[in-house]
Amino acid sequence: MHFFIDENLSHRIANALHHLAQLRTEKHSVVHAREFNARPGVPDQEWLERLQQEGNWVILSKDRFKKGDPERLAFENAGLTIINLGKDWSRRKVWDTAIQLIRWWPTISKEVTQTKGPMLYELPWGMSGKLKGRKLPKP
Repeated sequence: MHFFIDENLSHRIANALHHLAQLRTEKHSVVHAREFNARPGVPDQEWLERLQQEGNWVILSKDRFKKGDPERLAFENAGLTIINLGKDWSRRKVWDTAIQLIRWWPTISKEVTQTKGPMLYELPWGMSGKLKGRKLPKP
């Protein structure tokens, strides 16, 4: 499985997670948006379509969508699993974010591997042991 790290998270965190993910049996790849798109600032809809075509991607983002937002609807109808970092993540420094994502990684890895179909997870800052999410429609 591949993890796409949105531009609103550091590419250095993506690189660290990629290397650390290789220590787990699942050996997920982790790719930052800049690497995937070969340049910064690519519109979400453009890379979202590429992820859909390739399949087997999970999006990790700090986007804060409002209910009914067209971008949110596009994400939720893409047929991909999305892990959205909760509002508490936006107040954290990069180093703290990296540490907390590393703490969460075994849970994230296990959950996305075991769950069938696209899901939307809201990842809280505090460790709760299990991800809570809801099923998304398949395209």
